[in-house]
Amino acid sequence: MKTPAPKTPTPTIKPRKALWFGSIVLAALILLALFRPFTRIDTGQIGVVRTFNGKIADEPAAVGWHTTFTSRIDKYTVKEIPVQLQDLRPTTKENISLRDLDFEIQYSVNPMKTPMIAAKYSNMNGYEQSSGIYIPAYMLVEKQAKSVSADAVSRFEALAINAKRNELENIIRTNLQKDLDANDPDTFTVSRVTISNLLPDEKIQESIRMIADSENRKQVAINKLEIAKTEAEENRVRSQSLDDKILAEKTLEALIKMGEKGNVVVVPLDFKGTIMTGTGSSRPQTAPARPQ
Repeated sequence: MKTPAPKTPTPTIKPRKALWFGSIVLAALILLALFRPFTRIDTGQIGVVRTFNGKIADEPAAVGWHTTFTSRIDKYTVKEIPVQLQDLRPTTKENISLRDLDFEIQYSVNPMKTPMIAAKYSNMNGYEQSSGIYIPAYMLVEKQAKSVSADAVSRFEALAINAKRNELENIIRTNLQKDLDANDPDTFTVSRVTISNLLPDEKIQESIRMIADSENRKQVAINKLEIAKTEAEENRVRSQSLDDKILAEKTLEALIKMGEKGNVVVVPLDFKGTIMTGTGSSRPQTAPARPQ
């Protein structure tokens, strides 16, 4: 009879070691949640790398994942940025205030210059709470646009400015671009300026309405005069045509009456007139008798 072999004891993890291992994993997860050592930069964004001592790196972080164990990466937009300016009241050439001026600016920033802009205008960058994205130099562009628009409006007369929106938009865009380039070349691009509302002073608006009404009445009078002239010309042509017809009929009647007389011959002359030739008495003359 064989003796059964002794069973090999199965190793077991001691409860103390299991607790220690779980604590390490939990601590690692907490550290990841608190420090977020990875940051993702999406399309349309650029990363501005800021070290723990507050210094901003010259090179931006491109699209993709980046580690942030020893630094922080702020996301800045590189898309076109709209700036709304509303309820402005600049003065015209005659020093008359507009009742309201609203317009929008579209601008963008060179991605490679974003870290420099973030550092230079640190107190003038915008920030979206919902997305956590910074807007480079937003308040700078807004401030410059207000100044440029005031200067542009002062070039126009109050009565004419409402009809020159496109010209005003071009002046604002061109001058804003020049001002931004003067301090930061090859950094900003002002792509568009759109005026959504331009209201002159109420007295000026009333003057514009009166001028428009006067022009409308003047145009109506001119149109009526032209119509009267056309009708008079038509009547003249019609009357002349009728007179010529009557004259022709009377001439024909006279010719017929003259032709009915025996001693008159009516001969047309190239159909432009008539020649009447007398033939003498209606009785034939008797030839003299010959002598026998």
